[in-house]
Amino acid sequence: MKKYLNLIAVILVLSVISCNSTKEVTRQSFESIELNDSEQSLVDSILQYGLDHEALYTLLSDIKPMSSLKLYYLPIANTDSLKQTEAEVVDVVAKRNQLDRLRKLQSAVNKLNDLNIPDLKFILVPYNSAQKEMRVIQLSVIRRSLLDKILLEKESFFGQFGLAPGADPIVVASMVENADRYERYRAYGYLFGYPDYAVDFYVKASLIQVQTKKFPERTFFQIPVYKGDSGYFVYAYPKNHTPTASVDSVLYNKAVGVLDDYKNIRNKYLRSDSTLKASQLLRDLYTKP
Repeated sequence: MKKYLNLIAVILVLSVISCNSTKEVTRQSFESIELNDSEQSLVDSILQYGLDHEALYTLLSDIKPMSSLKLYYLPIANTDSLKQTEAEVVDVVAKRNQLDRLRKLQSAVNKLNDLNIPDLKFILVPYNSAQKEMRVIQLSVIRRSLLDKILLEKESFFGQFGLAPGADPIVVASMVENADRYERYRAYGYLFGYPDYAVDFYVKASLIQVQTKKFPERTFFQIPVYKGDSGYFVYAYPKNHTPTASVDSVLYNKAVGVLDDYKNIRNKYLRSDSTLKASQLLRDLYTKP
């Protein structure tokens, strides 16, 4: 990454795209809903994690149509083929805590959506596969306007699934999660906001890996987040490729502008225990003139 910093630094549009980046988000009012202390804590913890990581670029900007918030691992999946014809798969007594946790998680997602944050939809999508009786469940946030834009721009791809602008985000995510391997990879690449060339490379490289048992050599382009140095908003590209000013640097500089805006206000919303009043932060940003 360091060898590309000079390339990033000379982008002439830096001052345009990094200034007041979060102001691109439409300002509207939140819904006023009552949350008890436990609900407020859970909602804020989810939003804080998102703001401190890659979901910042969905929650506060138009960079990523979709972002992961958290992964949850619940030991409630059925991996016994003999139980596939049975109605009572989960041992309610043995797995009561997990079922209670699942209901609590769904309730938290409902509360997030009850806030009616403009243009955002929070979704809970169980992964298609299960291992060792574990069900992986992905909590994500989708910016509706960007989802519609990508469904239109890539209609020759998403149309095969019956998806078009205006489709419900949960339908889109569920269809993508259950797509065939390479179509799933491509769809997630587009939804997560990666450049087209990086999506193409990953899909083709994944096919090569299956055929040769070896993944092609690659380098990674890292977009910074508030917490964590790597592994959050990152994409791979071919070893012999040079990131470009028109694609990679523009994306990088726009993201840095959003991140700087967030850094400048974050401390104003910290509680004494260092937890973030995340819903209040979002409310203020979305409602200020």
